[in-house]
Amino acid sequence: MKTLSCREAGFDCDYVVNGESDEEIFKKGGEHAMKEHGMKPEDITPEFKEKLKGLIKSS
Repeated sequence: MKTLSCREAGFDCDYVVNGESDEEIFKKGGEHAMKEHGMKPEDITPEFKEKLKGLIKSS
């Protein structure tokens, strides 16, 4: 299982994304970011995804 904390990603939010793969984390996290934080698909740049990739934890 992998997790990504919204707060660690720089948002004032306690949501934690759970998934089996980085791709699943990005899919669920992207949906959350657009719905709850008003982000647009173009806001999720390769640089932003690379930053997030470093924050994903495996358990």
